[in-house]
Amino acid sequence: MSNVPDQKRMKQDCENKRECLEILQLILDGEASTEQKNHFLKEHLEECMPCYKNYHLEVAIRELLKTKCTNHAPQDLVDDIRKKIIQNLAR
Repeated sequence: MSNVPDQKRMKQDCENKRECLEILQLILDGEASTEQKNHFLKEHLEECMPCYKNYHLEVAIRELLKTKCTNHAPQDLVDDIRKKIIQNLAR
């Protein structure tokens, strides 16, 4: 049995794009409540094609980054980025 929902029955547009993106990020960062996670993954994704696609794309990107980005960034790059962030915050 496949985990892919019936795409013909799914909404092709999401009325709550911003909220769904925020919930998606919370879930993927491990910061969503059990209720948020259950509702989004078990109910919303079954009926909303844009969110279904976004979720699977984000999971794939994160998995790719985990496997490909095993080396640490050079310290001078980290220092340079930190310096630029501090400069931008001071403005």
